Amino acid sequence: MKLIDTHIHGGFGINFNLCSETEFHTFAKNILKRGVAAFCPTLVGDNPPSLRARIELIKKVMQTQKETPLKDEAKILGVHLEGTFLSPKKSGIQNAGMFLTPTVENFEKITGNAADIIKIVTLAPELDKNLALQEYLENRGIRAHAGHTTSDELYKVSGTTHHFNAMEPLTHKKSNVALKGLLDDNIYCEIIGDSLHINDDMLKLFFKTKNKDRVILVSDALPIAHSSLKSIVFCGKNIFEGGKDKDGTLAGSSMFLDEIAQNLLNKNILNEDDVLKAGYLNIIEHLRLDSDTVSSIEELSS
Repeated sequence: MKLIDTHIHGGFGINFNLCSETEFHTFAKNILKRGVAAFCPTLVGDNPPSLRARIELIKKVMQTQKETPLKDEAKILGVHLEGTFLSPKKSGIQNAGMFLTPTVENFEKITGNAADIIKIVTLAPELDKNLALQEYLENRGIRAHAGHTTSDELYKVSGTTHHFNAMEPLTHKKSNVALKGLLDDNIYCEIIGDSLHINDDMLKLFFKTKNKDRVILVSDALPIAHSSLKSIVFCGKNIFEGGKDKDGTLAGSSMFLDEIAQNLLNKNILNEDDVLKAGYLNIIEHLRLDSDTVSSIEELSS
């Protein structure tokens, strides 16, 4: 099974917002054993200096991988910046106190000299005045995703983050991001197929309706996934086994992408060709990966 995960916060007890350089390499080794050949460390909100330092560290790890390619490590493709530019009305588990207005200035404040490794930015597009940040990102080859949003419009995003979750629900009364993303054949939609974030009937509806060339399977895996920890602190909250806080709010998944893919296969929601597209081929297209990068991922997948 060939897999690339573009939305993952960690695992094996490793938190991408906090971990060391060595722990990034440890995670990359362990996740490759599960068939995930490449991934985008996904960062939740934090203060700008901390995020900038985190992104610079990931860039350093990526440079090390480039200089000394290892056959036993999944490749880091770049950062998915999920926190910061979200709507406080759809914060989910994230700390709304860390949110900033989605502007070019704030993006540059966070990324500093390492903006070149940002692959995806999740934002609430309705808060992006004159759509300036969305245009800025797209012009630089960075994919803007609508997520943690109350928007009824897609504006200029190219994708949605964990579709259905942290956005207005489907309804027959009005249109919204969830419905428009489902119907727009040009929009890539992340989907968490763990049967917890979305029930199986809605998953079936999604996969029956959505253009198969624009589906992206993600795990949204948490640091607690496949660890011996009984709880972790994530986004300033205590998160327990199963990925929920004390009130039952889902913070993310406790499953990795290989398990999610197998879940969908076992329930006959997807077939193997569907998984190859949604878990691998579509990501290559969405992130516009160059031939050298694709070749290196293929080697790791073999």
